[in-house]
Amino acid sequence: MSAGRYLFYAVNGLGLGHVTRLISIARALRRLEREAEILFLTSSEADGVIYREGFAAVKLPSKSIREQTRLSKSAFLRTAQSVTWSAISAFDPDVLVVDTFPAGSFEELLPVLRWRQRNVFVFREQRPEHGAGELMQATLRLYDRIVVPHASIDEVGPLPEPKKAIAVGPILIRQRSELLGRDEARERLGVDPDRRLGYVSFGGGGDADAPDALVLAAQVMKDAGVTPVIGVGALARRSPSIPGSLALPERQPALEVLAAFDAAISGAGYNSVHELLFAGVPSVLVPFERQVDDQLRRAEQAQSKGAAICCPRLDGPALRQCLDQALDPARAKAMRKSAMKLVPDGGAERAAKAIRELA
Repeated sequence: MSAGRYLFYAVNGLGLGHVTRLISIARALRRLEREAEILFLTSSEADGVIYREGFAAVKLPSKSIREQTRLSKSAFLRTAQSVTWSAISAFDPDVLVVDTFPAGSFEELLPVLRWRQRNVFVFREQRPEHGAGELMQATLRLYDRIVVPHASIDEVGPLPEPKKAIAVGPILIRQRSELLGRDEARERLGVDPDRRLGYVSFGGGGDADAPDALVLAAQVMKDAGVTPVIGVGALARRSPSIPGSLALPERQPALEVLAAFDAAISGAGYNSVHELLFAGVPSVLVPFERQVDDQLRRAEQAQSKGAAICCPRLDGPALRQCLDQALDPARAKAMRKSAMKLVPDGGAERAAKAIRELA
């Protein structure tokens, strides 16, 4: 059997969710098929993350960069469309894997989905008005398999052809065997094993409000007697100066070292929440408003299971009250247990197997 060719298409966002999910699946696919040819096509400005995980990528400019560099919309669309079609045609994949936007960032994938390759869509939960939208539902019919990174396919709402869908559970960039224990993680971070340590992150860094949010959350941590470790995010344009804090090493996937932390204050994006739950970190989740992703719903669901605390307002006193709850020994113990029960393992390998069957 010859090695399969797989092309992963990841658009840019305010975070790294699209890229991280596809990297997670690609890593699992490579474990299953060492000789597999894998190529990423991405508009994410964090394409360096793809390279660090061992994959090649064809880079398109993102919509945000187009605006900042004054590239006309028409020139951008023509160029991006041409590069997308040319890259897919030249690589000639057996399987095309797309995340979140089935038609592509600007519907450039619609003609491609009728080419000779098999198509797989990674369908993360979305707001109902998007997930059940006419374009979404029509485009889903052009896919051969729909991978749902949740416990049930029901979590993504209506599907035109439910038999094509498979629920694999949360897709995570590391397996449990790759996570460091508490002492080893603290040694990796270069911190005292007895110090109270907290993790502060608001996603991939593309949100304009993230730097100020990091400063506020870090100050709340410090006021509570906890040393904050800041995960700025690969998309961040600037790193805030926060005296008394530590920075997560740039090349260190946060999931590997999350066992080091006594608590976390985090955004409520898909990746952030599932990684914290998987690692069993008592977490305060702060939902940000997103066009497609319903972060408030995700944070409230985690809280309803006793696995996290939802703080709907980015406010100092509210954050401190929630953090004190997360740091309470009895509450923290119960949260760790509930979190790891809610996300006991990752679904990347199940997703990779489902994709490989199509090659």
